[in-house]
Amino acid sequence: MSTSWGYGGAGGAVENLLRQAQEQQRRLAEFQQQRADLRVTGESPDGLVRVTVDGDMKVGGIDINARAMRLDSYTLAESLQAAIDAAYASFAERQQELMTDMLGGSDLVRQAQAGTLTPEDWFRQFGVDLSDPTRGLRR
Repeated sequence: MSTSWGYGGAGGAVENLLRQAQEQQRRLAEFQQQRADLRVTGESPDGLVRVTVDGDMKVGGIDINARAMRLDSYTLAESLQAAIDAAYASFAERQQELMTDMLGGSDLVRQAQAGTLTPEDWFRQFGVDLSDPTRGLRR
């Protein structure tokens, strides 16, 4: 009895898995870079304060319109907080879009956020059935 380990055998299956893992690693690195480069701005409802949040979710810039200086401190603080909240909401929305693009669908994103995305489901999305260890051995 002879076993073929040539291309298309176990070696081909391993190569295919490695290729797919490398592609996922590339996509993850691209997502991380896009997230790091992300800059979003939120604005207060009165339009007097704008806040920019960077990829580390840090407030990186605050623009206060000169008219805002006529506001009392409480109202100015409310405008500032509203702008920060709007910036964080924009950041979360944009990050969700990036994640959806990386994962290949909003259903996978929902599963990942809920903690119910298994490795098998992830690979199945990209055409790999991990439940069949002999898939590359058969001819």
